[in-house]
Amino acid sequence: MRIISLASGSSGNALLIDDGDTRILVDCGIGPRTVKKRLAAVGVRAEDITAVAVTHEHIDHMGGIAAAVAKWGWQVVGSAGTIRGLDTEVRKIAKVVRERIRIGGLDLDLIPVAHDANEPTAYVITSRATGVRAGVAHDLGEPSDRLVRAFHGAELLCIEANHCAEMLRNGPYPAFLKARVASGTGHLSNDQSAAFIDAVATASLQAVLLLHLSEANNTPAVACAAARRGISRLSRRASLAAAVRKAPSEPIGPKPLAQLALAI
Repeated sequence: MRIISLASGSSGNALLIDDGDTRILVDCGIGPRTVKKRLAAVGVRAEDITAVAVTHEHIDHMGGIAAAVAKWGWQVVGSAGTIRGLDTEVRKIAKVVRERIRIGGLDLDLIPVAHDANEPTAYVITSRATGVRAGVAHDLGEPSDRLVRAFHGAELLCIEANHCAEMLRNGPYPAFLKARVASGTGHLSNDQSAAFIDAVATASLQAVLLLHLSEANNTPAVACAAARRGISRLSRRASLAAAVRKAPSEPIGPKPLAQLALAI
């Protein structure tokens, strides 16, 4: 399994899960031309994507789905609340999932999360061929005990690290938006993300990819410094990276790639 962020942040999110014979996206908030170009840059044809698993109905996570479905016929899956928030034509073909669905060689478990959307979810994605588990949590205000249990022991973690709390407090956002972002149904701060990683990380953890960094209230260096504290107790080498906004990230996978490996 390899995971590549194609886009990340409020301008659009799309995460490629590539298990060889099965390729899916988690969210698609970018248009068809962009997603096709970025998939091609990592050696994948848009026609080879089987499905898009949607975390929630906010435009930066689903804005490109309708056009992609019309162009390539992708399957769409998500919670009932998420599906209700999609375009009419997408709703006609989308599959509502309560807890688990199998797509090709991947098993997807939906885990409810706290965010200001209609039935948002995270995903635990398991390769049937290798048993590798990836926890993917795009937007959430705070992790629940259920989410911690679901992600515990995963080999790969893709976790929101939206903002530095101090940068948010002193940043340009109006007061109401600062309050929304920092709320229990908003977005994870770097420190919250690090604590979450620490709570779920075991010796099995091999790679962490930080998602949905705020352009105004965070930087990759600040986010990674916090996340590194979350995995500092582990004795093994792990890889750590932050997704960029408008380009493919380096891939993470069950064997840490040399260009991402950090000594912990």
